[in-house]
Amino acid sequence: MKQYDAIIIGFGKGGKTLAAELANRGWKIALIERSDKMYGGTCINVACIPTKALIHEAEISGIMYQGDYKKQSNFYKLAIARKDKLTSFLRDKNFDDLANRPNVTIYTGTASFICPDTVKVTLPDEEIELQGKEIPFSDVGKDYWANGVISYAKNNMNLISGYPDGTFKGENNITNAELLKILVCHKKNLNTTAINNAKWPYDWIKWAEEEKICWKNINPNAYANRKDAFQFLYNTIYSISENNKSKNKKSKNESIITKETKQSSHNYNYNYYENKKNNKKSNNTLVSESSSENKHLIELKKILKAIIDSKKDDLLELEGVKTPTNEKSIADLKALIEEAKILLNKKDLSSDEIKKLEELTKFEGKKYRGSFRKIAKNILVDFEVLGERDARNKNNNKNYTSLKNNQIKIKTSLSDVKKIGESEERYIKLNYISKKDYDSVDSISKSTPKYKKQELNKDLYNVEEKDGIITVTINGELPEDVKILKPIIYLKYADNIYFENGDLVYTKIPMKTFIQLDMDYTTFNKETIKEHLEMDNVENIKDIIVDEEKIQKVQDVLDGLSQEREIKFNAEVIFNDGMIGELEVLIKVDKTEDHDIEFTDISIKQGEEVTIEMIKNAISTPNLPEIRKINVDKSKLKDIKEAVITPPLEEMTLILSVDIDFVDGTSGSGFFNVIIKK
Repeated sequence: MKQYDAIIIGFGKGGKTLAAELANRGWKIALIERSDKMYGGTCINVACIPTKALIHEAEISGIMYQGDYKKQSNFYKLAIARKDKLTSFLRDKNFDDLANRPNVTIYTGTASFICPDTVKVTLPDEEIELQGKEIPFSDVGKDYWANGVISYAKNNMNLISGYPDGTFKGENNITNAELLKILVCHKKNLNTTAINNAKWPYDWIKWAEEEKICWKNINPNAYANRKDAFQFLYNTIYSISENNKSKNKKSKNESIITKETKQSSHNYNYNYYENKKNNKKSNNTLVSESSSENKHLIELKKILKAIIDSKKDDLLELEGVKTPTNEKSIADLKALIEEAKILLNKKDLSSDEIKKLEELTKFEGKKYRGSFRKIAKNILVDFEVLGERDARNKNNNKNYTSLKNNQIKIKTSLSDVKKIGESEERYIKLNYISKKDYDSVDSISKSTPKYKKQELNKDLYNVEEKDGIITVTINGELPEDVKILKPIIYLKYADNIYFENGDLVYTKIPMKTFIQLDMDYTTFNKETIKEHLEMDNVENIKDIIVDEEKIQKVQDVLDGLSQEREIKFNAEVIFNDGMIGELEVLIKVDKTEDHDIEFTDISIKQGEEVTIEMIKNAISTPNLPEIRKINVDKSKLKDIKEAVITPPLEEMTLILSVDIDFVDGTSGSGFFNVIIKK
């Protein structure tokens, strides 16, 4: 049985993208597709691309051969052949892109599950079984340093379950509740039902108290420091050890939990455990406010006190803040506040505690960068830009809204939001990204790329709030290089600490169009561009702004004054609603004549080859130029030779498309039936 890191069923958009990504990470991948005609998925084979190709061909046919059924019929045959050629090319390209990767194996057959980690693949000549490795968490790959122990802890010991989004977050700090849950699962005899029905984190804390692993009134959301973690582990090991001893024997060891430690999670008699042996002092020296080293400490506490005194906890209960997405970050913020209060009230601090205090109060220049800010950045206020998401970002392939009628409309449950400068508590401001800075980002990101942003002059826009909708109106001329606006709402929680949220709004919609011109075109102008945009379902066009020199450049080619065959230029599309599109135009000019070629059928016996000479003799169109080269898909010829006729059939018919180049520089195409007899 062959084993793979991942088994993917279906060679569609999702399957091929996932296979490529995992392969890039070094995973061994099996990709299973039932049909060799579906490599790449529905879009390229039977849906979007072939459909649009035929629609385009039909529109051309209607223009060129209106009312001429015979020519339309011949054109239809050529259109089908061109469509088949296109899908075959894309299908082969998709296959080769993955098949050429050394750690990807493609199976063409039908897949079915035998068990959760084993798949049976029915191939034309055999059946095989493939076994996959269970991936416990989406962010713990096979190359992750702790993959083995994490997988064992989840799959074999049921100690961890991860976060609701399927991640493990191995670099995060562990909370008291998370650590106690692991220890309780190891110590307490819990069945699957009890674990699945447990209320987080309360049941786990209750069970930990019952097992005497921790003390009463512990803060579940606070991070477990080294001393707390040691006590939890010691008490778990002690309890397990006691249970393994004879009931008649009394242990000489003692649980660390004492009357003193039960009172508070921050009031332990640690000196006994740290300094008892050989009367050694702790290396973590205490610094007192009354000592000669207190100036730095007093300054840090002053900053921290200002933050704590200025915080507005009522904001955490606002509808626009208290959301399921923010729940974890709000809990982290509250826990950090409580920890900070303890540090603030302590007279003697260890070097580790001072380091913690420095992290809480950290400033870089004039900007606060402390621990509170790191958490606050993850608390996103209610914010949604209204309107159609008609602008695609080239750097993350996501869609965003565009500026319409010089207005941005934002939906939010927050009230009393003013323009920056009119309020310090709740305000909105506009940043912008220049075209240069936007174009400078070339890589593809899964999230919004970190663009260089500049603040837009507040005199250039007004802010109005009504019925939960904030309307930002541009009342002045934007800087010429503005590509994207970014409205951001700020909600002040404490001094230098804000909850915020924002989004991108494009001033001009990025658009592209491809125009192919042949010898039937005699005139090229703005209307030609408009017609092709409308063929691409772009409607409500008011005007197209384009450099006349570019128009003339294309016209010179059509008039025979230039031999250039490919021309690129930019234009602007003005829509009826005031929206502006930033258009990239690619022109390809084909001035060679294309012949419609008719063929007679070719009959062969099973196992015979179709030769170039057969194809040449099958041409029935008279008065063609001298043939220079006949082009035919070799894989199709191979399929014909290897075709097997199964009873009760006595013969079968396959369609073969052919492209021909002539010595005078022209070309042509056609297709014919190959009749294979038994």
